[in-house]
Amino acid sequence: MQRPVVALFSTIIFLMSAVFFLLPEDAGAADWRLVRQSTYGDTSYYDAASVKRSEGQVVSFRARLGGGEYQYEMRCGEKEARLVEENGKWFPIVGGSDEDLIYQAVCQ
Repeated sequence: MQRPVVALFSTIIFLMSAVFFLLPEDAGAADWRLVRQSTYGDTSYYDAASVKRSEGQVVSFRARLGGGEYQYEMRCGEKEARLVEENGKWFPIVGGSDEDLIYQAVCQ
């Protein structure tokens, strides 16, 4: 009876260790910044720790909007955005939108 318990315990320790080492380096380093909170309690955030600037004034970041979490890219010079997960097309950022508030934070 003792052998199965030891095997189970060893397996659990191994799996916990594997999960720890397989997590991305920044898994716990999110820095969620509030963009907007409605009177109904809806909130929108972007992760300041995930903001990465690349060539051509493109900025990528994670955002929590409308109950979902998304990976965005924004063209700072063009004032356009797209959802990376959906391999989306670029769309114009509308003034006063959550994307516009994030644009002001990450592109200015």
